[in-house]
This record gives sequence, C-alpha cells and structure tokens, in this order.
Amino acid sequence: MKKPQIAADTRPWRDPDAKPFVRIRNVTKTFGDVYAVDDVSLDIYKGELFCLLGGSGSGKSTLLRMLAGFETMTAGVIEIDGQDMANVPPYERPVNMMFQSYALFPHMTVENNIAYGLKREGLPKTEIAERVGELLKLTRLENFRARKPHQLSGGQRQRVALARALAKRPKLLLLDEPLGALDKKLREDTQYELVKIQETLGVTFIVVTHDQEEAMVLATRIGVMNEGKIAQIGEPQEIYEFPNTRFVADFIGTVNMFEGVVTEDEDDHIRIDASSEAGCDIYVGHGVDCAPEQILWYAIRPEKMVLSRERPEGDANITHGLVQDIAYLGDISMYRVMLDSGKRVHVTKTNASRYDEDGIRWDERVFVSWASDAGAVLTS
Repeated sequence: MKKPQIAADTRPWRDPDAKPFVRIRNVTKTFGDVYAVDDVSLDIYKGELFCLLGGSGSGKSTLLRMLAGFETMTAGVIEIDGQDMANVPPYERPVNMMFQSYALFPHMTVENNIAYGLKREGLPKTEIAERVGELLKLTRLENFRARKPHQLSGGQRQRVALARALAKRPKLLLLDEPLGALDKKLREDTQYELVKIQETLGVTFIVVTHDQEEAMVLATRIGVMNEGKIAQIGEPQEIYEFPNTRFVADFIGTVNMFEGVVTEDEDDHIRIDASSEAGCDIYVGHGVDCAPEQILWYAIRPEKMVLSRERPEGDANITHGLVQDIAYLGDISMYRVMLDSGKRVHVTKTNASRYDEDGIRWDERVFVSWASDAGAVLTS
C-alpha cells in the first residue's frame, strides 16, 4: 500500500537553518527618559503575515516606524533582505507603509490613486496600466476605477489604499492598524480578503494591531508587545493555548486565573492548592519546572470549563458556585459564576441546539470542572 504524502512544512520559523527576511537585533528607541522600544530582537521570514499585537503605548507602532525609516533607532540593528537599514533613507528602502487613515488623494479616481507612485517613478504608460489593472482585479475594484474616494465605502477605500501600497511591488509591506476604521462586520470580512491578497502575492506583511481577534485571524505568527518589550512570539494557537506569562494569558482573549501553591511535584503531574481562589485543588497532568511550595498561577479559558448540576467524580479540578449572569451571544452563551471562594469565573457553552429547555439558568448553584490538561501553569 502506497504511503500518503505529507505536505512540506511551510513555516520557516520552525527551521533553525532558515534565513530571516527581516532581522531586528537589540533595537531600542527612547524619547527622553522613556523607553518606547526596549531591546527588542525579532526575526520575520519571507512571505509571513506577522502581527505586532499590543495595547496603546506598547511600542508596536514605534517599531513599525523604525522599520519604515520614519524613526531613527537609539540603538540596535535592523536588516531587511540582508541589508543593514541604518543609513538607508525611507524612500530607498524596499518597504511601503499603509496607514490607518489610508491617506487617499480625494481629487483623484481610484485608478489614479493606485497609479500615483508608479507615475512618480516615470514608468511607461503601458506598464502602469497593466500593473494597475492587475491590482484592481486582485482587490475587486475593477467596477470602481473611475470613482473618487468619497464615493466609496470604508472597505473599498481600504482596498484602494492596499492596492496603492502594493503597486510599487515592495518586498515588505507595513500596515498600521489597517482595519481600525471599519465597523465590526466589515472588518471581519476584510480580514479574510487581506489574508487572501497576501497569500496570492507572497509579499511579507507586518501588521500592527491592538485587536486580539484580528491578530488571530490574520497572522502566521504574533509578537505580543508590552511596555516596549516582546512578551511572547508564537503562532496564534500557541499564543492562545500556551501563554508564557499572566500578561499574555490575560491580554489574549478571556481567561480565568487562579493563584495557588504546589503541594505535589512529580515528573508526570503536579498538584496545586488553590483553595483560597478556586475553592479546590488543581491537578495538572504533566510535570512543571517548579519548586515545592512555589506560588504558581493557573490560567484556563472559559470554553475549557464545564458546568453541571451534579458533582462530577474526582478530588481535584471541581469547584462550586452560583450563576450570576448569562449572556447569549448566538453561537455561545457566556456564564458568569461566583464561586463559593468569592472568585468570579467565566464559562462558555456552545449553543448547539436552537433552544435548550434543560439549560442552566440564572441563580442556579452549579459545579464547575475541567480536565487535567485544560489549562496553562504560569510562573510569572
């Protein structure tokens, strides 16, 4: 019997011999005594759609502007495609940048907005027309080529700005909150369009966003930033399921966090006394690098917890409380449960049926339980 072929791994960051396309080494940017970017090192590979994710003031936009050449580094090295960018002005870098405001020329048509940079470079008219036509088709704007920006929707203006940024065929495209001006529904639709365009062209994208869901949808990898530093780098599932600190766990999605003390430390499991917060012991079905009686934090996502009226079997990972609120969100319902310990937790349940007559209601006393591999153990 012929063995099935296994597709090649197209994730170069998993290959220790892969050469980064963008290499950021010990980059620091200070404004007076304030460290906007603090000793950041980061490798980004050709063809990636990499997201820099963080809150306001985390340093993500400053790092992007240094890549573009709009800000000078206080210290460190930035290389793009093997070239040191230290003395390369913005207009000579193999980079283009798309701003949140889109910055379209209001008096120009869609076609002329896209062609603007190509005309400034003095390209032949036939080449300009061919390239603009390709981009209009790629961004689904062929029927809007003669319109001006004020005659377009927010999503259409976003696509015009993207096409204009791609017209000069940059090796690297930097996008600063590119979907921030769109409403929720349009933003969700445009996220998938952006991924499709990036995959079609193979251009390396670096996207700055504060929106966790947006980063999860767009990114091949995410770099979470906090106070000028990189807190964690990983694929979306890795960042969500295996956060390395309480900050990352709390910043990405919704999480329940319990503090406790290690009472058993074995190679195949640990037990945490979390009675003061969780109201029970927490059993973790794998070893953790920790010391006896060390304080740890246990982070568990709402969808990993189970509500029940009857107590499940077991002597750990089972607590008890009162349902205070239920939010019906269509695909899921979010339950806020006040545990007997005084800690409030969030638990989600998928709404698989249209109406659940036996579903748990407000003011019911319930048990909350979870599996031994459901959460992440954090030491900081």
